[in-house]
Amino acid sequence: MQYNFDRSVDRRGTLSVKWNREAIKSLCGNPDAEPFWVADMDFPVATEVAQKARNLSEHAIFGYPYANNQRQVFCTWVKERHQVDIQPNQVAISQGVLSSIAILVELLTNEQDGIIVPLPAYQPFVRIVNNLKRKLLSWPLRYDQDTHTFSLDWNRYEELCEQAKILIFCSPQNPSGLVFSEDDLVRLCEIAKRHNIVIICDEIHADLCYKPHVMLLEPAKKVGCEAVVCMAPSKTFNIAGEHYSVTLFNNQELKQRFITRLEQLFITETSLVATTLAVSSYQSGAKWLSELLVYLQKNAELMEKTLQREVPSIVFIKPQASFIGLLDCSAILDLVERDAQAHPELYDSSVSPQGGLLSRFFGQRASLVCNDGTWFGGNEYRQFVRFNYGTQRSNIERALKRIKEAVDFLQATYR
Repeated sequence: MQYNFDRSVDRRGTLSVKWNREAIKSLCGNPDAEPFWVADMDFPVATEVAQKARNLSEHAIFGYPYANNQRQVFCTWVKERHQVDIQPNQVAISQGVLSSIAILVELLTNEQDGIIVPLPAYQPFVRIVNNLKRKLLSWPLRYDQDTHTFSLDWNRYEELCEQAKILIFCSPQNPSGLVFSEDDLVRLCEIAKRHNIVIICDEIHADLCYKPHVMLLEPAKKVGCEAVVCMAPSKTFNIAGEHYSVTLFNNQELKQRFITRLEQLFITETSLVATTLAVSSYQSGAKWLSELLVYLQKNAELMEKTLQREVPSIVFIKPQASFIGLLDCSAILDLVERDAQAHPELYDSSVSPQGGLLSRFFGQRASLVCNDGTWFGGNEYRQFVRFNYGTQRSNIERALKRIKEAVDFLQATYR
């Protein structure tokens, strides 16, 4: 392999929120816990991209950027990566996927209009709905406790469409790791069209699929459903701190309304560093990404097999994309509750207000910090934590050892 993903990088003291002690404490109560939470990876960017950053630093002037090739660069990437023909006039560049989704919600709905959000969900989707005083229509994924798999509940979707104006969809789905088939997406669009629903689809993890990804824009165009797709280089190339996103439209009138709103808010321009890294990543990051995906899949296999062998009471729901996956801890939940009753000081919610029962357990008993399942949709998901395995394999091995020790402690103490 050309790139060494096993090389560790000390991120402490670099303004990294993932490694920030206060942020970690807010999730699990233990500021010294090792981070496996927020969705950025512990891998340096491709050497070609890093060189662009070094060139900027050495030049040491950070003025206004001008790069009129951005949309074409992205279209070339999508053609090569996903075999989809996107034209530059379908593309709008903006400062982030979340701000783009919020603007689209603002443009397409009024206060108290219904917006469907599949659960479990990346929590900011819910915050967008609430912040803009729209009505949240929760669409829980089906979860099979025996097979530990998620799937779409089509009957519930049909019911919710009767009350909604918009669906905020996520493909691949975060945090379940689902990658949807073309048949799934066609069906999604057909139902939306019947009910005059606009789909806003976050495809920020699309480039990290372990199998072919179908962009929603294509089935939407095929069935005549109104849809907008949001993508970004942030997760793909591990440049999440550089706010840069791409919004794709089939409808030119809607695209112009979107751009006009960006101009009204003076947020049309991305920064010099973000633009430089994004363009460089799309132009020269394909080899790095290819090797990264091999490494991530081996990490996921390690987690799955080690837990099956060493800690069968915890199930890793192996994702079909990206570097984050859910751990189903339902088999130990009652033991964790007993531990919390015996040691309330370790599970004090005032110390870790952003966490939950399981994130506190992993933080206190395993010295690992993960996102608690409740962050993705409330108590219905309290049996889960989301684990970020986008890190060096030695870190995964150490984390798995600590998880085993923590679960062994529970079983020895409370059974």
